[in-house]
Parts: sequence; C-alpha cells; structure tokens
Amino acid sequence: MEKKTEKKNYYQVKHSERFKTYFRFSLIAMCFVLVFTLFQACQRAKDGGGLDPDDVELIQYQLPKDDAPVVVFETSEGSFTAVLYPDEAPEFCKYFEGLVNDGYYDGTYVFAVQDGVYFMGGSKASDGTDTDSTDKKQLEPEIHKNLWPFKGTLISYGDKGGSIFDRKIMSGSRILFVDSVEFTEDFIKELDSAGGNNDLVEAFKKKGGIPNFSQQYTIFGQVYDGFEAYDAICGKEVTDSESMRPKQTITIERAYMSTYGEHKNDSFFDISTDTLSSADRTVTDGE
Repeated sequence: MEKKTEKKNYYQVKHSERFKTYFRFSLIAMCFVLVFTLFQACQRAKDGGGLDPDDVELIQYQLPKDDAPVVVFETSEGSFTAVLYPDEAPEFCKYFEGLVNDGYYDGTYVFAVQDGVYFMGGSKASDGTDTDSTDKKQLEPEIHKNLWPFKGTLISYGDKGGSIFDRKIMSGSRILFVDSVEFTEDFIKELDSAGGNNDLVEAFKKKGGIPNFSQQYTIFGQVYDGFEAYDAICGKEVTDSESMRPKQTITIERAYMSTYGEHKNDSFFDISTDTLSSADRTVTDGE
C-alpha cells in the first residue's frame, strides 16, 4: 500500500527552508553582534536611504497618547494588548484594523512556535494552510527606522516579493509575534563592545527581542500588557521541529480595537524596567 503523504502546512511550504536554518538559535547567536555593527552601514530605511544610527527614536518605549489605537487579543491562553503605529506603517495598520473590525481574527489559530524566536498566528486553519476564508492580500513592506524587533513586537508576515535582485517580505494577514533570544553574559559583553546606537543596544538588553529581524519586515505594533499570556504561548511545546505546530490547540478567540486610554499600562514604557525575567535574560555560558 502506498504510504500517504502528509499535507504540508503553510509554514512548511512557504518558509520552512529559511526558518529551519537561518532562524535557529545558534545562527541567531552568530548574527547577533553583526546586526549591531551594521547599524553604522547603509541599511534599508523607510525612505530608501541610509539609516543613521544616531537618528533612531525608540517610539516603542514612549508613553502613548490616550487616543493611540491598540488591539486586544483574547486567546485561549489569556489576553494581551498591543499599541499600533499608524504613522509609521499607515497602509498596513489601515488594512489590519479593517480585518480586526470585520472579526477576521476571531477564532483563528496560532500555527507555529519557534522557541526563543517567535510564534505565528492569525491563520484560519490550525496548521497554517490557506482556506477559502483566508485573506490573501499582499502589501508592500513598510520598514521604518524607529521600529525595532523587541520582544512583543507585532510583525506582518506575507510571501516573498520583489525581483530576483531585490527580494523582500511582503505584508499579509498572518502575524509574527516576536519572542527573545537568551542574553548570555558573553552576548552582553559583545553587544556592549559592538558600537552603534547605545540607546538601542540598551533597549534590546533590557526588553529582549530578535535583533537580526531588524529593518527587514513591517513592524506595526508592540505588546505592552498581558505578557503572562504572551509568554505562555511562546513556551508551548510543538509536535515536531519540522512543522513547529503547537501540540496544544491555541486560538485567538477574539481581537478588537480600542485605545490606550482604555487599556493603560504606563510601567511598560519605562526603559529601566525589564520585560524579561532575569532568568530569561541572562544565562550561564555553559547553557
């Protein structure tokens, strides 16, 4: 009898090769300092020009105005809330808010978890495959010099676009929720000696994140409240390293728009406050 071939999910078909190699922790570790040494080189910025490391404004840790738009995710693991950045990612935020207001994300799934890197959600199917209800719109990436992949960052994740000489990740309805690499003592020492924007370096050290996602994707939001639920999803076991599909079904039960004035958590925006626990942020060199 011919063995039945398991249907590959969206993650495997579109991005498996790239994520199984480039985004493994060991390679993240090797690339970590490299990212910061590139801060002083010509990188891709919103206007297509060079990125001046001294001209970076850490808006993710500025206290939002009361009327700033936020999205609340009510999940099977609890709720978390993120502030949005319509000034920096106007086209995507308009598209995303429309999906939220239409109830698109209600009942969608978290379909992939990569320990210490991210989880991916917003799929109509538990394995990440497209369905008849999947919104397949692809938008040009909106990369902004003031938005960085700290822990809790919301990234719009679509398919690869552009030409063979200028590949880029388009924006789509699926969401990549950024977790954080572990900050070992050696990591921190190398980071301190790498140069670049000191405030940006300190923010990564204090708040965590994935520095080598920098200036590659459309960042459109920052989680600032509900990290207990957020971390619970980040830490879920997966069925296997190929699919990275959570063993336990995780759903976004409801997503809705509100304002910061209705969902305040001013303490998060204090840059001296660590998002990560000390156990997560610093480990011994032997681990």
